[in-house]
Amino acid sequence: MSAKEYPSRFYAIYVTGTMEEKIALIIASRAQYMDLDIRSIVVPVDLKGYIVLEVGNPAHLYDAIKGVRHIKRRRPLHMKKEDVLKLAAPVVEIPEISPGQVVRIIAGPFRGMRGRVVSVSESRGEVDLVLLESDIDMIVTVPIEQVKPEEAQ
Repeated sequence: MSAKEYPSRFYAIYVTGTMEEKIALIIASRAQYMDLDIRSIVVPVDLKGYIVLEVGNPAHLYDAIKGVRHIKRRRPLHMKKEDVLKLAAPVVEIPEISPGQVVRIIAGPFRGMRGRVVSVSESRGEVDLVLLESDIDMIVTVPIEQVKPEEAQ
């Protein structure tokens, strides 16, 4: 059977905490060098001590992890695709923002600055602001998750 004939399966590997990224890089280089059918590697932020692998042929998974240090259990845990998608795309809280509201920028190049909202584009996930700390009326576009509404004083 060729690699495309196998359906994707997801497995979680239990590893030593703080070593997830290093082990993921080792597995990725092995997969490339040995031409293994490992389709993706996910290091979940919320799930410490685990790496999730998407493989076609499960035998290739065992070849990829054989002899790698810091893998605690040699038997991977089978996972459902829905569970992996929840780990890969965490839910981001989007604050309620309306035009005319004063917000503080909490990330990015304008971090720490305040601005007044000109427009909100929820479809693009962006907000246009006029920076209050600027000498000129400069309008900047910032991702909506990088702003936080200020309390009314």
